[in-house]
Amino acid sequence: MKNLSLILFCLLSFFSEAQKSLPFNEEKFYSELEILARKKNFFEVKNLLVTNKSRIDREVYFYYWSLVENAFSHFRESNEAIEEFLEGSGAMNNDSLFKDILLVKQLNQVNLFEYKDAYLTNQYILNNFSHVCTEDEIEDLTNTGTIWKGLENSGKQVIHHTSDVTIQLTRDNAKLANVPVTVSGNTKNFIFDTGANFSVIQRSVALEMGCEIIPIQFNVSAITGAKVKSDLAVVKELKIGDPGGSGQVITCENVVFLVFDDKDLTFAEANYTILGIIGFPVIRNLDEIHITKDDQLMVPKTAKMFPISNMILNGFVPVVQVVKNSDTLQFTFDTGAVETSLNSKYYLKYQKEVKRKGKKKTLQAGGAGGMVTFEGYMLPKLTLAVDSSKATLQNLQVRTDNLENVSGDFEGNLGQDFIKQFDEMIISFKYSAIQFK
Repeated sequence: MKNLSLILFCLLSFFSEAQKSLPFNEEKFYSELEILARKKNFFEVKNLLVTNKSRIDREVYFYYWSLVENAFSHFRESNEAIEEFLEGSGAMNNDSLFKDILLVKQLNQVNLFEYKDAYLTNQYILNNFSHVCTEDEIEDLTNTGTIWKGLENSGKQVIHHTSDVTIQLTRDNAKLANVPVTVSGNTKNFIFDTGANFSVIQRSVALEMGCEIIPIQFNVSAITGAKVKSDLAVVKELKIGDPGGSGQVITCENVVFLVFDDKDLTFAEANYTILGIIGFPVIRNLDEIHITKDDQLMVPKTAKMFPISNMILNGFVPVVQVVKNSDTLQFTFDTGAVETSLNSKYYLKYQKEVKRKGKKKTLQAGGAGGMVTFEGYMLPKLTLAVDSSKATLQNLQVRTDNLENVSGDFEGNLGQDFIKQFDEMIISFKYSAIQFK
């Protein structure tokens, strides 16, 4: 969230009379809400709102509750909270506040696959609130507006499987999990990656599989900082699994792919090519997945209730609570990353420890668009836990500066080196939980 100080000032000023009757320190309470929301700690924001709902003015409550519902994947409920907030906030005179809440509404609509509505919200923001947008926000709105416009006549993504499905994953040369994907009778192995904001396909593979390409040429930010050009493809029917083997498949309708030129998914120095990626919008729509140590992917017909909730979403990226000693941190979660890495936020928090235990060196990271080199530290080992499941990791990269497409809001990114130390990983997108057994 941006401009939270301005938002808080507006909310406090507008509702100051209502707050006078609150039997607790309202200034301290709202300040705590602001800080927690800025840090994206929506676990605590949720706890505060639930505990103090009767003490909070309804517009303040619905504003923050919309953020909580979005973070916990309740996109329709988040939009309902936004409408409640907008209904009672007509006398407020703060365009930055309305712009920020409408950005959340647009995100909810995209996650609900309501692309036409997302485009209309996008254009409403640009037409009415561009004067309070940063240059980066205007560039992003203009770029993503091109995407939602290109998808406005596409159907909603739908997932079908009538029973529990078990699919054998394979590992490619980069040790990343791949899943068989079939389009129009043509089967390829695509990376199965919770860390990919969208599904991705090479242009030549899209043409080979008979995908209809929407040539809109929008920008995708690469990890190098460069802008990579992409088109879109909407696959009407895609099957995940092996229809010619076990017959256990998941059928997906109206799957959106970003279409990259082959060169942008080819890493010559590593002799490695990505044919395609099944990304987060598809994986999240499965509701619950199990991945075992021997690389079996199991998707139950019906997601079960979970006793804990330790995962939120930041846009299209899952974020999990990770414990270091007694300190609860937040890591993005990426099944497409071979190794866990630590971001500049971790470095700033544990700078003395990193400098004492780590070795300063030049590091590398890669993604669509190429590789990037940066200065950082290599930490010889670190013990982390998710819920009660603990693992010790070796040789972790520690970034000392923010990189393009590396979120500075979180302490690190949890990868396969953590996951593979357990017999089974269970992710419930429906109930916002991750467990390791």
